[in-house]
Amino acid sequence: MIKQYFKQAWTMMRQNKLFTSIYVAGTGLSIAFTMVLFIIYYVKFAPVYPEYNRDRTLVISSMAVNEKGAEKWNSCSGSVSPEIGKWVKGLPHLDEVGIAQMMTSWSGATVLLPQSEEQIPVSTGMVDAGFWKVFTFRFLDGKPFDEASVEAELPIAILSESLAKRLFASTDVVGQYFSYMGKELQVVGIVADVSGTTPATAADLYIPLYYGGENRPDPQAYGLSGGAIIYMTATSEDDLETLRAEVIDVLERHNQEDQKWVHFWMDQPDVWWKSTFRDECSSAPDIAGAIRGILYMLLALLFIPAINLCGMISSRMDERMSELGVRKAYGATNASLISQVLTENLMLTLVGGLAGLVLAYLAALTGGEWIFHLFSDWVDTSGVSPSYTTEMLFNPTLFLIVFGLCIVLNLISALVPTVLALRHSIIYSIQMKR
Repeated sequence: MIKQYFKQAWTMMRQNKLFTSIYVAGTGLSIAFTMVLFIIYYVKFAPVYPEYNRDRTLVISSMAVNEKGAEKWNSCSGSVSPEIGKWVKGLPHLDEVGIAQMMTSWSGATVLLPQSEEQIPVSTGMVDAGFWKVFTFRFLDGKPFDEASVEAELPIAILSESLAKRLFASTDVVGQYFSYMGKELQVVGIVADVSGTTPATAADLYIPLYYGGENRPDPQAYGLSGGAIIYMTATSEDDLETLRAEVIDVLERHNQEDQKWVHFWMDQPDVWWKSTFRDECSSAPDIAGAIRGILYMLLALLFIPAINLCGMISSRMDERMSELGVRKAYGATNASLISQVLTENLMLTLVGGLAGLVLAYLAALTGGEWIFHLFSDWVDTSGVSPSYTTEMLFNPTLFLIVFGLCIVLNLISALVPTVLALRHSIIYSIQMKR
């Protein structure tokens, strides 16, 4: 029976090429745009290289600070003091804590290309030893910084694979030196490239957190203002909220003990997915508003096209009314007729879904920068390229999402007009022949 349904569906598609083309194009575009949206948020939320521990990671990225007794806020900081990382060490449910300051190529940092004597801009990660434990980098050669190297402000660096090849035409370069901002740094490690779609960890090179005296706590600063972001991993995903409560207790205790400053943490530390929505340092992110925005986009990209396709199928059902009447007269049940129509539309939807999947991947692979800026400005495309890795694009979760969207689109667009058409009597249906 099922085989016969598919044969009839194939015949219908061949005989109605205009209808088939419009349906496939509409479905394909809907699936393509929806797929792109899911890819973007998958990259933001799901465990991807090197941020595999997102499900148990907390983030402190900003704060506001006020002098006690003052009516006006003195400072709104886009980053915080590394001191916080020291305070949370030893908490019962803390696994690792890492500290980082990521600087894009706009920061003015450059390296010297030995072949041409050209200074090229680079993005830089100033990180501590814990950074390499919180995040899981793939080392092609060498090893990460240890705590002693960071505290000693040693002139060392870890290079991305791409920068190593550009500087030395090789990744087997541990022990060699290169010029960074006019100073010689020694290479101690090489890591696989990190996509710019993960801005918390993406950089061309990584140097010790305190290199050049940077990021040391400044006694003249406003409270805990600083140049770092704090990342903490819980011992397990189940312990995440417990760790969060422990960190909040530490921060509140410091607020009470500080004689000069009041720090406003805006409900931090954030779990990872919430931290991606934090783009203001003066207020907590509007999570509900962000979710509503995502739902509105899904509505526009999926259900509105489905309604349009539903109208097309309704018109098509009017043309097929006589056919349905004849089949009912020869004993076909409503269930079998619904199954036939749904099979036809399922084939159309799957073909459109496949076309949409191809379009989505082509868009993602060729237009990474503008796609991300289309939905948000959370990714910085001035530094490391926001390219997609294979694991970001080709994974079972995304394929299942696409398949599910195909099924939903099929049910919405085909089931309602079919049921309405079958409510008419056999005589009425036969008389509708055109």
